[in-house]
Amino acid sequence: MSLTSMEAASATNRALALPEIVFEILACLEAQAELCPQVVQSTLRACTLVNRTWFFDATIFLYRNPYIHHGRGSETKINALVRTLNTTNRGLYVRSLSRCKVELWEMFPSLDRLFEPCPRVTSLDLCFRSGEKGHLMEPFESEAFQTFDPIIAQGMSHIQELDLTCVSVNSEDKDDTAYVDAALNCLSVATRLQKLVTTRADWTNIKSISKHLTDLSISFVAPPDLKTSVALAPSLVNLTKLHLHHAPQAIPAHDFSRVLAQYCRSLTSLDICPEVITSYSLEVMVMHNPGLISIHLRDCPDEYTAAVLEHPPQKLEFFDMGTVDSQLILKALSACPNLTSTGKSAPRNNNTVEFWQSFLERARQIQELHVERWNDFHSKDLLFNTVLPKLGPQLVRIWFGWRDLLGCNELESVLSSCERLQVLRAPVMGNGQDLVRCFKSVASRSRLREVRLFGDNVKFCDGDKRRMQNFLPSLCSFST
Repeated sequence: MSLTSMEAASATNRALALPEIVFEILACLEAQAELCPQVVQSTLRACTLVNRTWFFDATIFLYRNPYIHHGRGSETKINALVRTLNTTNRGLYVRSLSRCKVELWEMFPSLDRLFEPCPRVTSLDLCFRSGEKGHLMEPFESEAFQTFDPIIAQGMSHIQELDLTCVSVNSEDKDDTAYVDAALNCLSVATRLQKLVTTRADWTNIKSISKHLTDLSISFVAPPDLKTSVALAPSLVNLTKLHLHHAPQAIPAHDFSRVLAQYCRSLTSLDICPEVITSYSLEVMVMHNPGLISIHLRDCPDEYTAAVLEHPPQKLEFFDMGTVDSQLILKALSACPNLTSTGKSAPRNNNTVEFWQSFLERARQIQELHVERWNDFHSKDLLFNTVLPKLGPQLVRIWFGWRDLLGCNELESVLSSCERLQVLRAPVMGNGQDLVRCFKSVASRSRLREVRLFGDNVKFCDGDKRRMQNFLPSLCSFST
């Protein structure tokens, strides 16, 4: 090694020992956590082995947002995390714990066991999502929320993100009244709540909710009446994301959405179905929220899409209209200059070559493509020979539905056409080794950050997965 290269290496080592440089590197890694949590976590664990400085800083990042994948071996990892919570010499790291992406209630039947060592927890998931047949998926025991222990009450007051998702396999064994009361009590003490996800919600007797709420995803069993909705409205004026869904055989939430349409002025994301809002209320809501970036209409008639296009948001980037009249899709592309994705929108009529030529002429800004079925694009030949070659150079994300499987030829066509592609999710068929070779030809110019290949008739052995990592960027998440 020459003297110049030795001096450069020495300077690099000194720079990597500076806390400021280490922090910037670790912060860059943490920014990728949502995209590829498993890769980031393993990289952070490797960072703890560099030296003493890296150990202390990387460990804090590890505890700040731990990720434990639910699957084989997850119970052992969760138990290890629980043990560290009560280890005195790791108190500094435990206090930095703010989010925990594990099914917490399974490991913490008493919330004081969580809040006492971890007073700064801000994200709490009380849903047990086991898929075992016959297992009752309960988010919590209602008795724990009838009278709050001071430790639990103080801990809940710091919660900013709360998931009360409740799915019951054995619905007949469920005490709906106890669950409703427990859920409302839980919301009453979460005074700093910013994000709420809840299902089977009964808000007929709700008294209050956090005034800091900005993200609401809710599926009603019994929505609040008009009087209660008006009383809640001042606390919901800061909403930026609103996902209103409808439980089977539930009461329509038209009064609640009509009030929100008058009060909300800061929405950027909207996800609704016709059971929770009328087309007129939707038109008013869109008119009062010109900053909307994302709109998802689920199984809505054409008049809902037409209502949105009466006052088309000029910042709209994602608009999933569902299956609608072909002219509405073309009108949306023309009326929304920043539209980068039409989601799973598909023409109900006039699904012809001429329509897709008109679509391509207006789709100069499209960066995301959802291919639910090849026939949605008139035919497989039109999709792979016309649509992909035209849109491919500008596509960043592409999703394929599970109905039509991609073989090696189709997969290679997608990769070669989409030079800027970052996210690929597709059902595949064929030999795993041959599918991996498709990525070899584009390895030198690949920008992929997430790849998910799935299918019933394809298996990737450990060797295939190792070879795949050689052909993908270092921080790319790959799953099958």
